[in-house]
Amino acid sequence: MKHLGSSAVLVMTIVGVLVVVALVFSTGLGAVGRYLGLSGITWSFEMVSILFLWTTAIGAVLSEVAGENVSIDGNTSTSGRSRWFRIYHNFILLSVAAAFLWSGTAMLGRTGFVPTPVMRVPSWAVQSIIVFMGATLAVIATARIVSAFRERAQ
Repeated sequence: MKHLGSSAVLVMTIVGVLVVVALVFSTGLGAVGRYLGLSGITWSFEMVSILFLWTTAIGAVLSEVAGENVSIDGNTSTSGRSRWFRIYHNFILLSVAAAFLWSGTAMLGRTGFVPTPVMRVPSWAVQSIIVFMGATLAVIATARIVSAFRERAQ
Protein backbone atom coordinates (compact mmCIF):
# COMPACT_ATOMS: atom_id res chain seq x y z
CA MET A 1 0.00 0.00 0.00
CA LYS A 2 2.83 2.35 0.83
CA HIS A 3 4.45 1.63 -2.58
CA LEU A 4 1.17 2.51 -4.31
CA GLY A 5 1.03 5.78 -2.39
CA SER A 6 4.61 6.74 -3.25
CA SER A 7 3.99 5.87 -6.90
CA ALA A 8 0.88 8.07 -6.93
CA VAL A 9 2.87 10.93 -5.38
CA LEU A 10 5.61 10.50 -8.00
CA VAL A 11 3.09 10.56 -10.85
CA MET A 12 1.39 13.64 -9.36
CA THR A 13 4.77 15.35 -8.98
CA ILE A 14 5.65 14.66 -12.62
CA VAL A 15 2.26 15.95 -13.77
CA GLY A 16 2.74 19.02 -11.58
CA VAL A 17 6.12 19.74 -13.15
CA LEU A 18 4.64 19.36 -16.65
CA VAL A 19 1.81 21.74 -15.73
CA VAL A 20 4.33 24.33 -14.47
CA VAL A 21 6.37 23.99 -17.68
CA ALA A 22 3.22 24.47 -19.76
CA LEU A 23 2.30 27.44 -17.56
CA VAL A 24 5.66 29.12 -18.14
CA PHE A 25 5.47 28.39 -21.87
CA SER A 26 1.93 29.78 -22.18
CA THR A 27 2.85 32.88 -20.19
CA GLY A 28 5.91 33.49 -22.36
CA LEU A 29 3.96 32.90 -25.54
CA GLY A 30 1.27 35.35 -24.44
CA ALA A 31 3.86 37.99 -23.51
CA VAL A 32 5.70 37.61 -26.82
CA GLY A 33 2.43 37.65 -28.74
CA ARG A 34 1.28 40.80 -27.00
CA TYR A 35 4.68 42.49 -27.50
CA LEU A 36 4.77 41.61 -31.21
CA GLY A 37 1.10 42.43 -31.73
CA LEU A 38 0.11 38.88 -32.74
CA SER A 39 -3.65 38.52 -32.49
CA GLY A 40 -3.99 34.73 -32.61
CA ILE A 41 -2.35 34.04 -29.27
CA THR A 42 -5.03 35.42 -26.94
CA TRP A 43 -5.91 31.84 -25.95
CA SER A 44 -2.61 31.62 -24.03
CA PHE A 45 -3.94 33.90 -21.27
CA GLU A 46 -6.93 31.66 -20.71
CA MET A 47 -4.61 28.65 -20.72
CA VAL A 48 -2.44 30.35 -18.08
CA SER A 49 -5.44 30.83 -15.80
CA ILE A 50 -6.46 27.16 -16.12
CA LEU A 51 -2.91 25.89 -15.62
CA PHE A 52 -2.40 28.16 -12.62
CA LEU A 53 -5.43 26.63 -10.91
CA TRP A 54 -4.19 23.10 -11.64
CA THR A 55 -0.72 24.02 -10.33
CA THR A 56 -2.30 25.29 -7.13
CA ALA A 57 -4.45 22.17 -6.69
CA ILE A 58 -1.62 19.72 -7.33
CA GLY A 59 0.70 21.71 -5.09
CA ALA A 60 -1.86 21.75 -2.26
CA VAL A 61 -2.31 17.98 -2.44
CA LEU A 62 1.44 17.31 -2.57
CA SER A 63 1.98 19.71 0.33
CA GLU A 64 -0.64 17.89 2.39
CA VAL A 65 1.02 14.55 1.65
CA ALA A 66 4.36 15.96 2.81
CA GLY A 67 2.77 17.53 5.90
CA GLU A 68 3.87 20.98 4.77
CA ASN A 69 0.52 22.51 3.86
CA VAL A 70 -0.48 25.86 5.28
CA SER A 71 -2.46 25.31 8.47
CA ILE A 72 -3.48 26.87 11.74
CA ASP A 73 -1.06 26.04 14.56
CA GLY A 74 -3.83 24.60 16.72
CA ASN A 75 -4.81 22.15 14.00
CA THR A 76 -1.58 20.75 12.62
CA SER A 77 -0.86 17.04 12.45
CA THR A 78 2.86 17.13 13.13
CA SER A 79 4.60 14.10 14.55
CA GLY A 80 4.59 14.03 18.30
CA ARG A 81 0.89 14.83 18.51
CA SER A 82 -1.37 12.27 20.10
CA ARG A 83 -3.07 9.66 17.98
CA TRP A 84 -6.49 11.15 18.80
CA PHE A 85 -5.35 14.59 17.72
CA ARG A 86 -4.17 13.19 14.37
CA ILE A 87 -7.52 11.43 13.95
CA TYR A 88 -9.33 14.70 14.78
CA HIS A 89 -7.18 16.64 12.30
CA ASN A 90 -7.86 14.16 9.53
CA PHE A 91 -11.60 14.10 10.20
CA ILE A 92 -11.53 17.86 9.67
CA LEU A 93 -9.56 17.32 6.44
CA LEU A 94 -12.10 14.68 5.42
CA SER A 95 -14.99 17.09 6.02
CA VAL A 96 -13.27 19.77 3.90
CA ALA A 97 -12.69 17.16 1.19
CA ALA A 98 -16.37 16.16 1.34
CA ALA A 99 -17.37 19.82 0.91
CA PHE A 100 -15.07 20.07 -2.13
CA LEU A 101 -16.57 16.91 -3.62
CA TRP A 102 -20.15 17.99 -2.99
CA SER A 103 -19.61 21.52 -4.28
CA GLY A 104 -17.48 20.43 -7.24
CA THR A 105 -19.89 17.78 -8.46
CA ALA A 106 -22.82 20.19 -8.09
CA MET A 107 -20.98 22.81 -10.13
CA LEU A 108 -19.97 20.25 -12.78
CA GLY A 109 -23.57 19.11 -13.06
CA ARG A 110 -24.82 22.63 -13.69
CA THR A 111 -22.13 24.22 -15.84
CA GLY A 112 -19.58 21.52 -16.71
CA PHE A 113 -20.19 21.70 -20.45
CA VAL A 114 -20.42 25.47 -20.81
CA PRO A 115 -17.49 26.46 -23.05
CA THR A 116 -14.76 28.79 -21.84
CA PRO A 117 -14.79 32.26 -23.47
CA VAL A 118 -11.72 32.07 -25.72
CA MET A 119 -10.56 28.48 -26.18
CA ARG A 120 -14.12 27.10 -26.10
CA VAL A 121 -13.11 24.03 -24.04
CA PRO A 122 -15.75 22.67 -21.67
CA SER A 123 -15.73 24.29 -18.24
CA TRP A 124 -15.14 20.90 -16.60
CA ALA A 125 -11.46 21.37 -17.55
CA VAL A 126 -11.39 24.07 -14.88
CA GLN A 127 -14.13 22.95 -12.51
CA SER A 128 -12.85 19.39 -12.14
CA ILE A 129 -10.00 20.87 -10.10
CA ILE A 130 -12.35 21.06 -7.12
CA VAL A 131 -13.42 17.42 -7.48
CA PHE A 132 -9.77 16.38 -7.91
CA MET A 133 -8.76 18.16 -4.70
CA GLY A 134 -11.74 16.74 -2.80
CA ALA A 135 -11.08 13.18 -3.94
CA THR A 136 -7.34 13.22 -3.31
CA LEU A 137 -7.64 14.93 0.07
CA ALA A 138 -10.35 12.41 1.06
CA VAL A 139 -8.03 9.52 0.16
CA ILE A 140 -5.19 11.07 2.17
CA ALA A 141 -7.40 11.72 5.21
CA THR A 142 -8.99 8.26 5.09
CA ALA A 143 -5.61 6.53 4.81
CA ARG A 144 -4.31 8.51 7.78
CA ILE A 145 -7.39 7.74 9.88
CA VAL A 146 -7.14 4.02 9.11
CA SER A 147 -3.43 4.12 9.92
CA ALA A 148 -4.08 5.84 13.26
CA PHE A 149 -6.71 3.25 14.23
CA ARG A 150 -4.36 0.41 13.24
CA GLU A 151 -1.71 1.98 15.43
CA ARG A 152 -3.83 1.11 18.46
CA ALA A 153 -4.41 -2.48 17.33
CA GLN A 154 -0.72 -3.29 16.99
